[in-house]
Amino acid sequence: MRNKKEVSGVRQMFIMMHRNGRIIINNKAKLGMVLLFPVVIGLLLSYVSRKNTFECFENASSALFAITSAVIYIGMFNSLTEICKERNIVKREYMTNMKIPSYILSILLVQAVICLIQSAIMTAICYHLLDFPASDLIFGGASFLKYYISVFLIMYSADAMGMLISSIVKTNELANLIAPIIIIIQLVLSGVLFKLDGGIVEAISKLTISHWGMSALGRIAHLNDMVTRAVFEDTTGKLAAIMPTAYESYYTSSTGELLKVWGILLIFIAVFAVLSMLFLRRIERDAR
Repeated sequence: MRNKKEVSGVRQMFIMMHRNGRIIINNKAKLGMVLLFPVVIGLLLSYVSRKNTFECFENASSALFAITSAVIYIGMFNSLTEICKERNIVKREYMTNMKIPSYILSILLVQAVICLIQSAIMTAICYHLLDFPASDLIFGGASFLKYYISVFLIMYSADAMGMLISSIVKTNELANLIAPIIIIIQLVLSGVLFKLDGGIVEAISKLTISHWGMSALGRIAHLNDMVTRAVFEDTTGKLAAIMPTAYESYYTSSTGELLKVWGILLIFIAVFAVLSMLFLRRIERDAR
């Protein structure tokens, strides 16, 4: 039976945000992982990337794909078990008037802070060590800001997707089993590993974070302005590239198109959040 004295949804959200924030801060191991994970992956990606990364299309697209994949992985695993690990508690609180939207939003807002920090760390490392190309799109010459916003939106979209999985499954084990399958789907349908020449597969690829993440980073880096690899070194040791550009429409460097891609990533976040709320309402029928 629900309590007669109700706490507003906004107050519930802030109470749960405060609780979740304290749990993360007090858990030194988890806090360390949150901060160390993007550092390790950022340094690793920078170390293994080829010399002259952004001097030709193939090297640049491979580097951006690796970064996109890593960012999706980080974001997804930030929230993958956030709900299912405390499903019994959530059910009990829901039965005593906890509002599902307040609960989901409290997780999303805390995760937003985590993603802001992680994406700043990873973008800073990759931006400087890989010498990302400058971009004259939105914000003038503030190239780092454009890469940072894109990395954050990719990571936060993946984080929201992880939260959706966590709201559907009932155990950490099942969530961890599903996650690699989702990651593989993201990689295969990104359009980088395999050429998607129209049809239903290309249409499905547009439902993946990886496709739009690559699109955002590729537009900022001006991938379509890069020549393809001639794949030989001249006598000075510099990469010689003489082939024409490997043009891809979803890498077109346009401010309007970049803003459109950012908007699509924001839509992903909103859709995942709404679906999480809808699926979590079934917890009242949970037999656990």
